[in-house]
Amino acid sequence: MSIEEIEKLVSLVGSFGVGAILGGGIIFYFIKSYIPAYLSEKGRNLATKEDIGTITDEVESVKSGYAEILEEVKVSNQIKISAIEREQATKKEVYMEAVEAITKSQNMVASFSNLNISEEQITSGFSEQAGKIAKVQIVGSRETVQAVTAFMGEIGTATLNLMLERMGLVNRKNEIKILEDLRDKYQNEIDRYIAIMKNMDLAGNQDRGTWEYVKKSFEFEREQRDKHNQEIDELWRIQNKEHIEYIRKCMAVFFEISNLLPNAVLSVRNELGLQISKEDYLDIFNSNIEKGKAVFDEFLAKLEPQSA
Repeated sequence: MSIEEIEKLVSLVGSFGVGAILGGGIIFYFIKSYIPAYLSEKGRNLATKEDIGTITDEVESVKSGYAEILEEVKVSNQIKISAIEREQATKKEVYMEAVEAITKSQNMVASFSNLNISEEQITSGFSEQAGKIAKVQIVGSRETVQAVTAFMGEIGTATLNLMLERMGLVNRKNEIKILEDLRDKYQNEIDRYIAIMKNMDLAGNQDRGTWEYVKKSFEFEREQRDKHNQEIDELWRIQNKEHIEYIRKCMAVFFEISNLLPNAVLSVRNELGLQISKEDYLDIFNSNIEKGKAVFDEFLAKLEPQSA
C-alpha cells in the first residue's frame, strides 16, 4: 500500500466526522511510522534466509568436494602404501636369498683348504649363488649395492689366487697317491712271495735255484716298496707343511673378507627398517670373529706338531 492510497483512506474516514478523523490520524501515523520499518525488517529477514540457504548450499558443496578430495587422497595413499609394502616384501625376499648365497660364497673360500674336494665341487654352486646375489643390484640402494659388490669382488680375487696356489698342493697329493698305489702293488708282490716261500718250506722244496729266484724277487719288491715309502714320506712332510700354511692363508683371507660384511648387513637392515645400533652390531660381529680366530689358532696349534 503506497502513501497516496493511505492518504485517500484517511480523507474517506474524515468524511465520517472528527472522531473518525482523529482515528484516521492515528491510523495514518501508525502506518507511516511502523509499516515501512516492518516491511524493511521483513525484507531483511527474507534476505537473511535466502543468504543462509545459499551459504548452506555452498558449505554442503565444499563439504562434498572436501570429502571427495579426502577419498582421492586416501586411495592414492593406499596405492602408495601397497606399492611400498610390495617393494619391501620383494627386497626382503631378495636379501634373504642373497645373505644365504653370500654365506655359501664366503664358505667357499675356506673350503679351498680341503684338498679332498675338487675345485669343480667347490665352485660348481658359485654361479648359482652369484645369480641370487646379482638381484641385489636391482632392488638395493646405492650403499647396499656398493657394499655387496665390494664383498663379492674380494671373494672373486681370493678365489683366483687360492686356486692357483692350491694347484701345487693338489698335484703333489695326486703324485703321492700314484706312489702309494705303486707301493701297495710292491707290497702285494712281497706278500705273494712270502706265501710262496711258506708253501715251498711246507712242501719241503729244497731246490736252490727256485729259492734263489724267489728270494731275489722278494728283495727287489721290498727295495722298491721301501724306496717308494721314503719318497712318499718326504712328499708328505713337504705337503703337510705347505698344506698347513695354505690352510692358514685360506682362513686369513676368510676373516679378511668377513670384515667387509658389516657394511652390507647394516645397509640392508636400514633399507628393511630393521634398525640396530652400528656400534652394537660391530661389537657382536667383531666378538664372534675374534672367537673364531682363537678357535682356529688353537686347532692349528694342535695340528702342527702332528705334521712335523
